[in-house]
Amino acid sequence: MNKGERTRQTILEQGMRFSSQYGLIEVTIGSMAKLCGLSRSGLISHFDSKEDMQLAILDYCEDQFMLHVVAPARHQDPLVQLKMLFSIWADWTRELFNEPHSTCPFIKALVEFNCHTDSPIHTKVTEQHNRLFSYIKHKIVQGIESGIFHPELDAQCAAYELYNLYLGHAIAKNTVLTEHASELFKRNIEHLLESYQADPKTRSVST
Repeated sequence: MNKGERTRQTILEQGMRFSSQYGLIEVTIGSMAKLCGLSRSGLISHFDSKEDMQLAILDYCEDQFMLHVVAPARHQDPLVQLKMLFSIWADWTRELFNEPHSTCPFIKALVEFNCHTDSPIHTKVTEQHNRLFSYIKHKIVQGIESGIFHPELDAQCAAYELYNLYLGHAIAKNTVLTEHASELFKRNIEHLLESYQADPKTRSVST
């Protein structure tokens, strides 16, 4: 990378770290310039506007999510993969940045821009959540087809349960039961996934 590319990369990294703690809505030209040791004009040279920078940060966050959450959880068994996915996802930015109050930037952005339906940021973060939801649903469908999950399991409903359990965890972990939130979340994920499983007698031979 050349100097300009390295500077842009630094801005995106700091933007992700900052938004994971304080929210994407707090990401401004001024706040990022201060964090990165740049002048406002120096930072603006890399982005057309504050909104352009916020959108780029969301794209960067998704790249990091794929790298640090989705990729390490890959497994040929969809049940194992789902367990690993949610286990890693539980505190991924907290562990990535070693920040105790850091949480998933996608959840923060979704809440912050929920009412701004005409905003490109709302469109972007909604698309990101829809992709994630579809990925979870796809893994459940794979589990049904392979005989791991009950054949009558509603994949849409199951994905919705798992997805919403994470949404609640992301919000509650810094407000109630903070010391045991992740442990309780993972335990609840385990219970849900167990409830989806087919009776051992009805499982396919491949499992």
